Amino acid sequence: MLSTRLFAFALVLALLPFVAVRTAAADELAYGPRVGYTHDTHLDQLHLGGHAIARNVAPNLHIAPSLELGFGDGTLLAINGDVFYEFTELASGGWSFYAGGGPMLSRYKKDRYKSTDFALNLACGVTREWRHGRTWFGELRIGLEDAPALKLTAGLTFF
Repeated sequence: MLSTRLFAFALVLALLPFVAVRTAAADELAYGPRVGYTHDTHLDQLHLGGHAIARNVAPNLHIAPSLELGFGDGTLLAINGDVFYEFTELASGGWSFYAGGGPMLSRYKKDRYKSTDFALNLACGVTREWRHGRTWFGELRIGLEDAPALKLTAGLTFF
């Protein structure tokens, strides 16, 4: 359980990528829905949410905060503040790959048990240009410390 000061620090750190996305140039800002599966010891959930992406804040570097709400074994609200590197040198035929990670602030509740945690995630994924201005993605996320051990997510990004 996080103390009030540590919770405030974790919240500010997790929300910093949202501030960066807000200041991104309009043509470099993307957003979209996401859906997936969350797994951990005694935790299996369907998660739904959304993400924003500030593209190319540096060459091939994207800031991609997301918000997810998991249902199943309790409820889990997760705020992710990710930074991804896109491997454009591996891109071919509309396919591209990325990897990165970042902080996660989560709130878990089941019956009378509640837990607020700050953790780190590592993620990698693949994107496929679908239509002009739309990209599909699939992502594998591995949690460190107090994050869920595994998340599989798919979604769309609108540019």
